[in-house]
Amino acid sequence: MAHKKLFISYKHLDDEWRDEIKKWLAPLEKKGLIDVWDDTEIPPGSDWREEIKKHLAEAKLAVLLVTQDFLNSDFIAQNELPVLVKASKKQKDPLKIFWIAVSPSTYEDSKEIEPLQAANDPSRPLSSLPPAELDVEMLAIYKKIKEVLEE
Repeated sequence: MAHKKLFISYKHLDDEWRDEIKKWLAPLEKKGLIDVWDDTEIPPGSDWREEIKKHLAEAKLAVLLVTQDFLNSDFIAQNELPVLVKASKKQKDPLKIFWIAVSPSTYEDSKEIEPLQAANDPSRPLSSLPPAELDVEMLAIYKKIKEVLEE
């Protein structure tokens, strides 16, 4: 089974959530099922916009870490979401989007996010969960992503 590129879309204010999801995705990466990518891997001196564009085009899966800051980001709204949503609607080999409700947000008013099934219950975003419940929820998200990879 070939590894697939997984693109993490997030707002930099949510770095700790990016690190948390990467921790949970590590076993899938070690198995060679996915290659997790986020903008922290852009080499110094590179054109960061071009690097993001390149990795968006290569992605077969995307994790969206949805917070109010994510939804308010013009860069995400103009450069990442349209590309990801378009790729998810392709007839052949569509990109799979896993949007994760990280904190309470106005996701219902997002024309890109609202129609998509969330990877967790948006009425119980990750930031509202006590540590033990957070681990259970992260494991459930991990299993959903693993299931898609094993299809």
